Amino acid sequence: MNGKTLPSEYSRTRPLASGLFWLVNAKRLKRGLCCLGALLALSLAVFIELKTSALQSWIFTSTNQRLSFSLGLGPSRQIAYPRSAPYDDRRGYSKLPAFQRRLESLGYKVTHQARQSETLLTLLRHGVSPPYPERPDTGLSIRGTGDDFLYHYAQSEFLFAKIEDIPPLLVKTLLFLENRDLDRPATRWQNPVIEWDRTAKAALMYLGAKLHLSVPVQGGSTLAVQLEKFRHSPNGRTESPLEKLRQIVGASLKAYRTGANTRAWRERIIVDYFNSVPLAAAPGYGEIHGLGEGLHAWFGLSLPEVVKALNAPAPVPEKIRVFKHALALLISVRAPSVFLIEERDSLEQKVNGFTRLLARAGVISWEMAAQLQETPIQFAPSAPLPPQPSSNKNKAANAVRTNMMDALAVHNLYDLNRLHLQVSSTFDVALQRNVTEFLHRLADPRAVSAYGLNGERLLENADPSKVVYSVLLVEAAPQGNLVRVQADNFPAPFDFNRSVKLELGSTAKLRTLTHYLEVMAEIHAELSRLTEKELAAKADRARDPLTRWGIETLRREKALALELFLDRAMERRYLASPHEEFFTGGGLHRFENFSSEDDDRIPELREAFRNSTNLVFIRLMRDLVSYHRARLPYDAHAVLENPANPTRQKMLQEIADEEARAALRRAHQVYAQQSPDEIVRRLVGTKGNTERRLAILFYAWRIGSGEAALASWLRANQASPETDVTRLVRAYENPRLTLADYAYLLGIHPLDLWCAGQFRKDPGLSWDRLYRTSAEARRTSSAWLLNGRNRRAQDLRLRIRIERDAFGRMAPYWQRLGFPFKSMVPTYATAIGSSSDRPVALAELVGILINDGVRRPVASLTKVHFAAGTPYETIFERLQKDGERVLAPEVARAARKAMADVVEQGTARRLNGVFKLSDGKVVPVGGKTGSGDNRFETFNRAGGVVSSRATNRTATFVFYIGERYFGVITAYVQGREADNYRFTSALPVSLLKLLAPAILARLDHNFK
Repeated sequence: MNGKTLPSEYSRTRPLASGLFWLVNAKRLKRGLCCLGALLALSLAVFIELKTSALQSWIFTSTNQRLSFSLGLGPSRQIAYPRSAPYDDRRGYSKLPAFQRRLESLGYKVTHQARQSETLLTLLRHGVSPPYPERPDTGLSIRGTGDDFLYHYAQSEFLFAKIEDIPPLLVKTLLFLENRDLDRPATRWQNPVIEWDRTAKAALMYLGAKLHLSVPVQGGSTLAVQLEKFRHSPNGRTESPLEKLRQIVGASLKAYRTGANTRAWRERIIVDYFNSVPLAAAPGYGEIHGLGEGLHAWFGLSLPEVVKALNAPAPVPEKIRVFKHALALLISVRAPSVFLIEERDSLEQKVNGFTRLLARAGVISWEMAAQLQETPIQFAPSAPLPPQPSSNKNKAANAVRTNMMDALAVHNLYDLNRLHLQVSSTFDVALQRNVTEFLHRLADPRAVSAYGLNGERLLENADPSKVVYSVLLVEAAPQGNLVRVQADNFPAPFDFNRSVKLELGSTAKLRTLTHYLEVMAEIHAELSRLTEKELAAKADRARDPLTRWGIETLRREKALALELFLDRAMERRYLASPHEEFFTGGGLHRFENFSSEDDDRIPELREAFRNSTNLVFIRLMRDLVSYHRARLPYDAHAVLENPANPTRQKMLQEIADEEARAALRRAHQVYAQQSPDEIVRRLVGTKGNTERRLAILFYAWRIGSGEAALASWLRANQASPETDVTRLVRAYENPRLTLADYAYLLGIHPLDLWCAGQFRKDPGLSWDRLYRTSAEARRTSSAWLLNGRNRRAQDLRLRIRIERDAFGRMAPYWQRLGFPFKSMVPTYATAIGSSSDRPVALAELVGILINDGVRRPVASLTKVHFAAGTPYETIFERLQKDGERVLAPEVARAARKAMADVVEQGTARRLNGVFKLSDGKVVPVGGKTGSGDNRFETFNRAGGVVSSRATNRTATFVFYIGERYFGVITAYVQGREADNYRFTSALPVSLLKLLAPAILARLDHNFK
């Protein structure tokens, strides 16, 4: 044998190695088989899961059981809100933290708020929208007392309530375009959110695009995911794979919210998609959501008409037309702004292409497809106005909406209407409706005649449609003054009660009388503590008639209580004669009484208020001004009598500065818009002797010197070549002539001349630079006033200034009682309405009187309820605030007594006994009437009226009814048409009498 013999040891180990090798391979094979089996089992499980969603249904159903929320008392310790996203922004959910801060700063508190489970909190913090019923018809609703609707924004006319309401053709078309397997689930628990084949294809294309391969990116979103995207993703977009995951999780949780069976949810997805798909924003309309609103806004089609046409069995022309437009909207979803605004022609092509696909798939017939291609898309010429209740007849709702808009810092009513918000208001909806309809009926002459409003001092034969009426009724309650009615017939969304500034005539006498009584209470408090000796000393120093009267009364009737003291004050008599000139408001004025029968009388103040005697209140205001003048921080008497008084000098300097600044401001407004040549032409004028005026300007502005320079200036400004230049030089080239002298020669204000010169040199001069450089010019122009030789001019200005300061001291008193403006017009005529007022502010004064001198906040809102039925639900209620005492109770009662006298036997006596309850009890009523015939008049030098034209006419009645109700009624005519009307306060008094039955119904209910 040629081969080598193996060692015996090797021969013995070979069978052992072979056995070991076999053993190892067997184990490996077994492991492999196990892995293969597991892989097959996993693949089978995945296959089953992909087909049935059994595991998903269990996971999401189990998770939903831990996603809970409930409404609890007070603010929640832990609450999360959604991210900024279209739906959550529109409904206000994402803005709730900011809304809460705003409302709490305005005196509201959280009384109830949602409690969220830990799982729900975690979900929200990770940016996933939780499952809860997302109603498409949420919006602003306002309720009044008794839970009656005052306003409701829902747009239900654009919505489908259930799947059966949607024409089958629309459903089939939508599913073909967006989600073909949605209505064909393999099992009842299959997840409608994911179609795995579409998702895989979209993922591969997305990956290819990231690898820069030439593949188109295709969306794989089902209808459920699309809903989640344009509702709850930032900007309605998918910006990342993580955002897509959030959408899938959120949509899946919603699909299994009510259990594992998703069949009903699949139908809900279709309904929600049709109701809320975003369809861009139409100019003049706003954002559009849902097919119904899209058909209305873009094409002017009504959803009920579209549904009726699409349900027709045959493809009639109307069915073809509306389906073409509905299909256009469904296709434009992919890029709504592009297709519906920017590239409408491409939309037509796109729709025609899809009609062929729909026919090929059997959704529509080829005949219908051909008809669709022949039918053009017709956009409406302009978007219709957004549907909303008439603003003219919803003034109470407008007031609440405006208040809420300000409270929440929402930019406009459009955004406010779309908040998921319920507001509880104080309005009596039935009474509000009755009053509003009554006021609108007054535009009809037949209604005016039927109500007996065409008599003397009423509307007579004037056009009733031009009269604006407003009514405000408020109830005094522990939580504040609650507005029950706020109505007017003004034909625009304008709050006539709160926003208008009017001269309301003699209603100002109520403010004047109340202030008088308040001053008398001050005098009583100051003097009642003094001894007889101290009162005598005080009498010698008293500088105003009211204080002197108070001293005399308390010396005569010692220890007189405030109530009796005020009663004596109402007995004071004033001359009613109009035959006196009053220096007030910067000049001499005469006043007249409404009735000449009062001219020779000297009535008590109580009687003068009852009969609204003007001259009594002019003289009363004079006394009130004297009271405040005597308490100014300087001695007004010394200022006027002593030329060397330091305060006088200081005040004159201030007056001079004020006048100079005002004159400079006027000149700036005139010359800032003019060229240098226009400035010269304006000052030279066209009345002749232009050479003289040009020469004055030449030297006043220091343009040059000498005959040659003046001659050049005259030629440049087209003066006559025959001008005697030498004479002009001798006349006006005088170094002693000042700016004031040259201005005098021209007949203009010195600062007018100086300002014109500055703008001639620098046409772009700003006000600030002009003022900074004007110190010397202002000093020169004012020097005459500071000269002691001009004592009369000084005293005139000082008297005006002292009166203004006295009214400035009076103003805070009036403002504490609701006067709505920063300052009063400094004239005695303020007592008869010259300082103007607002109806709501006048009513607030009566509210203070009703509440015995306590000023309570006026409220029209009681509760603000956000996001009802959602995980973000929050309820705010207004904190009850204590009122502020602004008048002594005795003062308020004295004023109310005077108002009652007006109704019992004064200018409002036609209301006496009108308010009777069903049991026959008469409800006490008080008020104050006021009329304003406001005119623009021009006078001659003798004071005679040269011309007079009406600017407006007002008639007002401010009132209280019983112990709880108060308000104001106003009638108003604007412009020159007011000349055609002669109505007085008898008109609003008559209106309240006509409204009495409706108001009594509420009073009867209160008493029961």
